[in-house]
Amino acid sequence: MNIKEIDYKDRSEFLRGFATIIRKNNCNNIDEKSMFLFIGKSFGFEKEFCEKSLEHLMVNKYIPEEPAIFSTKPIAEFFIKDVNTIMSQTQSISEAALKWLQLTANANKVDLEI
Repeated sequence: MNIKEIDYKDRSEFLRGFATIIRKNNCNNIDEKSMFLFIGKSFGFEKEFCEKSLEHLMVNKYIPEEPAIFSTKPIAEFFIKDVNTIMSQTQSISEAALKWLQLTANANKVDLEI
């Protein structure tokens, strides 16, 4: 999927979803944090915004816990696949994060293959 084809709302939801995964993993993995900054940059978010978001991730009450909902199934599939790949590479997915990812897959009618 071409990142330029993803609208701002879906980019925001992708970044929020990834932040939720990191929080559910207790913000312990440096590789996840690096990927968050990379995703933020790729999607056009300001570096300072992404850094502040990470810094306050565990106490930020403005990051909702509900599943990420995307405007189209292909974008949801892209999110699920990307997050699954990142978590496989960092070997850091917790049960809570996996459960949330499954809820997101279900909400978007996407299959989750781990």
